[in-house]
Parts: sequence; C-alpha cells; structure tokens
Amino acid sequence: MEIIAIILHLLNGEVAKIPVGLAVNQLTCDTALLRVIDKDENEEAIYYKGVEILGYYCKNNKGDWIP
Repeated sequence: MEIIAIILHLLNGEVAKIPVGLAVNQLTCDTALLRVIDKDENEEAIYYKGVEILGYYCKNNKGDWIP
C-alpha cells in the first residue's frame, strides 16, 4: 500500500491536503480523487465536503508528482 496526498484547490479559496492509501497497481491521481469527491447529478462539477473543486494534483510520500 502506498500513501499519496491529494491537494485540492477549492472554490472558496481553501486548499485541502488529503492523504489516501492505494494499492500499488491502483496508483493514479484520478483513482485517488474518486475516493474523496462527490459528483453533482449532471457530472459537470466535483465537490469535496460540499465545496466545488477548481483543481487538484497528487504527490507521493517522496514529493514526486503522481500522474
């Protein structure tokens, strides 16, 4: 299991850093994102705790970007 961090930039100006554990064969940023977001009914936006996400990226525990 690998721990990565998802960094979310939210519409309200906050930045959320969320640790997510993934199996090595699932190690993608999109896979990790799907575990923490909420989608709207039309799938036009994604949300974290009710706040729209403007952008996101992922890094591993060494600080390397995860695609």
